[in-house]
Amino acid sequence: MTALAHLRGIIFDMDGTLVDSGLDFTAMRKEMGLRPGLPILEQLAALSQDERVVKEAILHRHEMAGAERAKLIEGADRLLAALAATGRPLAIVTRNSRETTAYTLDRLKLTPFFDIVICREDGPHKPDPWAILEICRRWQLTASEVVMIGDFELDIQSAHNAGCPSVLFTEGKPPGLVAGSTLATHTAVHLDDLRQLLAPGKDSI
Repeated sequence: MTALAHLRGIIFDMDGTLVDSGLDFTAMRKEMGLRPGLPILEQLAALSQDERVVKEAILHRHEMAGAERAKLIEGADRLLAALAATGRPLAIVTRNSRETTAYTLDRLKLTPFFDIVICREDGPHKPDPWAILEICRRWQLTASEVVMIGDFELDIQSAHNAGCPSVLFTEGKPPGLVAGSTLATHTAVHLDDLRQLLAPGKDSI
């Protein structure tokens, strides 16, 4: 593994990377009458205001149910505690809503770990690089000094678009089977692998 210990700030996706909310995106698209296999937020943006309001209510219901049942991915608490101990700032960039994100982080006692949390209402969302670049502005760091960590292709695309390193977290799956693996600068199959990638100290880690 190539160490990322030199990086000065760490940005995480939330759902699928640190927590598992069990969202069924196929079922969500079906109930909303959206096309299968395409990102939900982009499809909603193309609708009329009246159509969007109805479908956003369905989305909110699914997301709140996910927030209620969300659980930590194995090792997430250990990883965040270890990173917090290094003194580097941590942030969240998510396509989830501000309400469900705050509820999830609070319920799982993750809120204190993060300096910045950016949700879909705050500005252009992934794969747009805006959120990463906004975090860099607030931290007064360059894009090359931070890393974006996520489990999905959109996370990796946003990092690529921002010009920062990325880690694709595959949660046990072979990296080659996960979309975004060819664009990611690093991959981590388990969170313990990610902890090694980010650990300060020995060059061999």
